[in-house]
Amino acid sequence: MLLCFKSQVCIRKGLTIAPYIMMMASALFIRNHRHRIHVRRSLLTIHSNLDDIMNEVLNLGNFSQFQFSTIDNNKRSGPEDWLAVDWNREEQHVVASPPSPVDQVWIRDRPVYIKRDDQLRLPGSQLSGNKARKMLTLTCMQDFPDCIVSYGGPQSNAMLALAAVVHFQNQKINYADNKKRFVYYTKKLPRFLRSQPNGNLFRALLLGMELVEVSVQDYNDLFGGDFGGSPEPPKNLPPPIPGKSIWIPQGGACGVAVAGAKLLAEEIISYWRDNGRGRPLTVAVPGGTCSTAVLLYNAIRSLQNEQTDEGKLDVKVLVIPCVGDDGYARRQMASLLSQTRQTGTNDGVLCELPEILPPYPENMSGLGRSNTEQYVTFGTPDASVLDVYREINDECGVQLDLLYGASAWTVLLRHWRSELLWESSEHPTSANFQGRQLMYVHSGGLEGINSQLLRYHYKGLVSIEDVQILSQRRI
Repeated sequence: MLLCFKSQVCIRKGLTIAPYIMMMASALFIRNHRHRIHVRRSLLTIHSNLDDIMNEVLNLGNFSQFQFSTIDNNKRSGPEDWLAVDWNREEQHVVASPPSPVDQVWIRDRPVYIKRDDQLRLPGSQLSGNKARKMLTLTCMQDFPDCIVSYGGPQSNAMLALAAVVHFQNQKINYADNKKRFVYYTKKLPRFLRSQPNGNLFRALLLGMELVEVSVQDYNDLFGGDFGGSPEPPKNLPPPIPGKSIWIPQGGACGVAVAGAKLLAEEIISYWRDNGRGRPLTVAVPGGTCSTAVLLYNAIRSLQNEQTDEGKLDVKVLVIPCVGDDGYARRQMASLLSQTRQTGTNDGVLCELPEILPPYPENMSGLGRSNTEQYVTFGTPDASVLDVYREINDECGVQLDLLYGASAWTVLLRHWRSELLWESSEHPTSANFQGRQLMYVHSGGLEGINSQLLRYHYKGLVSIEDVQILSQRRI
């Protein structure tokens, strides 16, 4: 495996891209026709249509100097300065893409249905995975706002998705005077990442994202700390363009995600009605903010209520927390439901939440650890997660991301055993799975897997030969 270091110069605006940045960028722009799966000899060969957009930006030189800035603590504004969006009304303009396929695979001698949202593509922005679902309404807005504002981590999939949506809008208007902006708040970057952007950060900056760095204290004050806060814009955060800026909370956990969840529910119900043969189904969803899971749960319940008792399907939704613990997942989902006005009271909210998968089956719990410790620690390289990532890749040819997909399966596999062991196992299958078929919603996120594997390499868990970094054509 070769590592290619190239010093490249973008003639337009004299932008010099340092050799180390190009090395990291080369990990992003993989020149394959479709997703290809390699076994352990090479952990990674991934390409998405979003890479084609990256290539176009690089080839055309239609990007300016990366924009980094810091927050001005002297500016203040109120919620009235932000543009309010009626997402229910915008939902009327949504144009659905064709349904994502469903693959049946075998994992530890058990059949699993994989809902391949990683293969879903939104026209124009080329978003995939659950961000294609979440950002569907935003992509289809009739009167797109002048500025999108959000916040989160510097390698966030939602960050890259929003950057792609805004970039697509600018392509449509051909970079006219009314250029759309995407402003993103994050904590102060580590020095190496600021000088050597990589992964989703590099891509989002390349697509024109304006990055605003704030101190840890300011970040916690504004956004409620590592696990997020209110879905409303912070009271002391002024919009970049008053009256023309909209706020999208971390991970897209707001009304913008409702329409995509409804379409996902319709696809799952339609597929299971045609292929389920009346069997009970558990739909497992990895959760960050858990917005996809809770909106999907309520959308499926709504569809089930429209069915007659005779034709009603037994379909339940199960969320697997990948950020924080079950308490955090419950708070996030309740907050989203309250915001989208899908229930009346707090007591009603709690009744509308999907089941949350505990970190271990009941007969394996009580190991002297808190739930947070028992769940996988988000973003931290973990040997057990890497083992599961390899197992799913090798056994059934499905590529997972390491932050959500492989982490979710690490917890999931603790709860069930090979079908041959169901009757005799000392740790029998959880009631969430026993006697039920399993469908896993593949949330995508494969665009960021290169930087994820590099972090595993830095921790000594993956050799550099396993991180396939391919060179991209010269600029």
